[in-house]
Amino acid sequence: MNKNNTLKDVGLSEGEIKVYLALLKLGAVPVNRIKEETGLHRTTIYDFLEKLINKGLVSYVIENNVKIYKATKPTKLLEFLKEKEERLKEVLPELLALSKSEKEEISVEVYRGKEGFKTFYNDVLKTKEDVVGFGVDEGKFKEKFPIIMEQYFKRAKEANIHERALAEEGSKFLFEKGITRYRFISKEFFNPTPTSVYGDKVAIIIWKPLTVIMIKNKDLADSYKKYFELLWRVAKK
Repeated sequence: MNKNNTLKDVGLSEGEIKVYLALLKLGAVPVNRIKEETGLHRTTIYDFLEKLINKGLVSYVIENNVKIYKATKPTKLLEFLKEKEERLKEVLPELLALSKSEKEEISVEVYRGKEGFKTFYNDVLKTKEDVVGFGVDEGKFKEKFPIIMEQYFKRAKEANIHERALAEEGSKFLFEKGITRYRFISKEFFNPTPTSVYGDKVAIIIWKPLTVIMIKNKDLADSYKKYFELLWRVAKK
């Protein structure tokens, strides 16, 4: 492992690292010896020394009116890190409060495969919000996820979740589970991409490859709900 990179990760600058390593090698020495070892300008060496002293990594004594500098034991680096951690802990509640105050405008999550589909339905159950759906082909859901759908409807009923779904006119299969009401759109205007809206989320299912795109945004969800209500009023019972 490269010690310079590690010391950078700890929080030391390149100049501080040069001076600190030189002092570890040389022991207790005046500035001119540090200058010889590092090749740094005398003025910048003093700047780096001051910073290292403030971090507790360098100490000095005065001998015959000359400052003699010495690196503290490398174990002091652990104490330095611990002090930084303690300072961070002090302001962490304030940082967390700040992050909560900033409302998340939009988030998009993409899930793939059958497990992704299960993640989506589990999220519906967790929110316990009623669901409206476009482009619903229950025959395809039954074919691809027979067990998952049975489990979903059972748990949705227990959670008192109700659904309204817009399916294609002439659909050969519908779930008769007591939680879903259907209305029908003519084939000409039916969109075969299932889209569910619940709470502040919109979930879009793409069949090939099986992908669920979940978008969390209240304004978007509200817009989809308004569009659904418009279609619901004109769809056939």
